[in-house]
Amino acid sequence: MSETRHAVLPAAAELPDAIAAIEAALKSGDTAASGATIAEARARWPKELRLVLFEGAHLAVSGQTAAAEACFRGAMASHPSNPWPAIRLLELLLAGRRTNEAASLFAATVWPGPAPTQTRLPFLSRITSAIGDLAERRRFLDTLMRDTPEDRFVLAKRAALSIRQRDRAEAEALLDRALALGPLPDDAQVLALEIMITATRFEEALALAKDLRARLPDRADFVRRAIQAAHFLGREEEMVALLDEALERWPGDWLMVFRYNRCTVPMADDRRLFARLAAHRPSMDANERWLFQYVVACLRHGRTAEAMATLALVQDTGPAGSMAAPLRAALARLPAEAWRSTRGVVNDPAQQVQVVTRPDARATLLLLAGVQGGLGYLPMDHTDALMARLPVNVVYLRDLDHRGFTGGMRGLGPGPEDMIAGLRRITEPFGLPVVTFGSSIGGVAAIRTALDLGAHAAISFAGPIHLGAMTQEEEDRPGEGARSTIFGQFAAADLSLVERVRQQPDVRVYQCYGADFAPDVADAELLRGLPNAVLIPVPGCADHFAIEHMIADGSFFAIIERAIAAGPARP
Repeated sequence: MSETRHAVLPAAAELPDAIAAIEAALKSGDTAASGATIAEARARWPKELRLVLFEGAHLAVSGQTAAAEACFRGAMASHPSNPWPAIRLLELLLAGRRTNEAASLFAATVWPGPAPTQTRLPFLSRITSAIGDLAERRRFLDTLMRDTPEDRFVLAKRAALSIRQRDRAEAEALLDRALALGPLPDDAQVLALEIMITATRFEEALALAKDLRARLPDRADFVRRAIQAAHFLGREEEMVALLDEALERWPGDWLMVFRYNRCTVPMADDRRLFARLAAHRPSMDANERWLFQYVVACLRHGRTAEAMATLALVQDTGPAGSMAAPLRAALARLPAEAWRSTRGVVNDPAQQVQVVTRPDARATLLLLAGVQGGLGYLPMDHTDALMARLPVNVVYLRDLDHRGFTGGMRGLGPGPEDMIAGLRRITEPFGLPVVTFGSSIGGVAAIRTALDLGAHAAISFAGPIHLGAMTQEEEDRPGEGARSTIFGQFAAADLSLVERVRQQPDVRVYQCYGADFAPDVADAELLRGLPNAVLIPVPGCADHFAIEHMIADGSFFAIIERAIAAGPARP
C-alpha cells in the first residue's frame, strides 16, 4: 500500500510535475518509489522520451543492466535524431567498463552527433584515458577526425599522447594544428603550457599562463607554470612577484615550494620567501614531499641542522624517500656545523663565478652547477665544505640564463666562446690539469665544457648523456609521466655528445651512475666502448642521485683523485 501511495501522481499533474517527482525519487535512492512513479508517468505519457530515459536509468541503478541497455537502444532506434539515448547508453557502457563498446558508440554516434560540445568533451577524456594500449588509443583518436573545427579537441588529445610517448616534436606540431582551429578547453590548456615550455616557447607559455591565471585564479598549477616561464625568460621581478603571491596563497603546496627551489631568486628576496615557508613548517609534519623541499631550501640558507632534523621525518618508503634517503646519508658524512664554507664561497646567485685557490693544489676543478644551483642537492657552500678537504683549486660556476651552460654564462661574456675563453683566462695561469664536474644537467655541462676546453678530464654524476630524455628528477608536470626535454632543446644544435667524446680522445670522461637505476644505466651505456670513457656504476644506487651516494660512501673523493692522477686518455 505504501508503494502505491508514494507512486500515484495527482490526477491533475502535468508532465513537468511528474519529471520533478521522478528526479526527486531517483535522487533519494528509493528505487521502489522511483520505479512506481516512472511506470505511472509512462502510462500517462507513453511517447515522452525523457520518461523512457528515466526508465533506463532506474533499471541501471536497480542492477538490471541488460534491460537498461535494451531500453536505451530502443530509444535510439525510435528517436534517431536525439543524442540523449546514445549518451545514456554510453554512460552505462563506461560504468560497466565496456571500454571498446563505449569507444565504438562514441566514435560512430556521440562524437559526430548534435549534443553540445561541452556535453561530449568529458566523454572524449574518459574514453581516451580508459584505453590503456597507446597504439589503440591513437587509432581511436584517429577515427574521430572529421575535418571540422572540433578536430582541435582530438588533436590536443593526440598531442598529450605524443608527450607520453616522448615525441616532443610531434606533440608541438599537433598542438599548433589544434590552436589554429580555435580555443582549447582548460584541461588542454595545461597540456599546451607544458608543450610550450618543453619546446622553449617561453614567451607564449608565459602569456598563456597569465591569461589562465586571470580567468581561473584558484588554479595553482597555472601560477607555477607562469613562474617557470618567467624564470627561463630571465624576468626576475615578475618571477619574484609571482612567487610572493604563490607562497602566500598556497604555502602548503609542495610543488610550489619545488618551483621556488628551482628558481634563481635574488638573495634578499630568497631570505624573505624562506622566512614565510619557515613560519608554516610546524604544520607540515604529515606532508613529506613538502618537508623534503623545505630541506632543500634550508640547506641553501645555511640551516643544515634543521635540514637534517627535518630529513629524519621523511620516511625512506614514503613519496619523497628516494630523494631523502641519499641526501640524508650524504649529510651524515659530516657534522651539521661542518657543512659550511670556511673560504668565502656563498650561495648568492649573483656570484656567478667564485674561485678558491690553495698553494698545494694538484689540479683545478670546475663545478658546473645543476638546476638546484650546486652539486646535486648540495648548494655551493656545502660543496665547498667537501672540496676544502682536497688539494685542488676550485672554480664554482652558475648559469643565470638557465640553459645548462649551452649558451655560455653571463659572468664570462655573451656567448659560449666567451665562456670558454674566460675559463682559460682563469685556469691557465695555474698551469695545472683541469677537471670539470657536475651532477645531472651539470654533469652534461661538465662533459661539454671539458671537450670545449680540451681539459684533462670530466666527471659526470648521472648526467643525461642523451638529452632527448630529461633526467629522472621529480617534476611538476601534467604530461602523463613523460619527462620534459627543455635542456635537450637548448643543446639541439650540438653534435651528439657521444660523438663529441669520440672525436676528442685526449679528454677522459668519467660517467658515474646508479648501478640499479635503469634510465641512468641506459645513458651510461651510450658511452660504452669509447676508449676515453670510464663507466663508474655505483653499487646499491637505484635512483638518479649517484652524487649523494658517492659522498656518503666516500667514493666521491676517490673518483676525483682518480681523475686527477690518470694519465692521458689516448692509448
